[in-house]
Amino acid sequence: MPRIEIERIEEAEEASQTSTESFDRIAFARRALALVRPPSTTVAICAGARHVSVESGRQWGGAPAERWAVLAIPPNASRRAIAAAVLELTGAGPARPWALDVLIGGCESAYRGPGRP
Repeated sequence: MPRIEIERIEEAEEASQTSTESFDRIAFARRALALVRPPSTTVAICAGARHVSVESGRQWGGAPAERWAVLAIPPNASRRAIAAAVLELTGAGPARPWALDVLIGGCESAYRGPGRP
């Protein structure tokens, strides 16, 4: 029986990672990165295939605190999944719901621009 519950949770998490909403996912990720500004991290954003993923590591040849990261975003990624991945780059642990909401709201307002609904 516990296995059934685990599968349901995984399905729910996978469903929250995708969206049929039409928006520029790469631009959304760029705005989120501009708001969060992961310290001492160079981030590359690229198209992904299945789900939003983050790979990161130490920047060899740089200062000890410098890092690199690759953020892969598929064409059906949700805003929430992108925001969670960007927040993961801060190294503060799992994204808190309020932080996700603030980041999503901040990126949406920047995406629409001033005075646009």
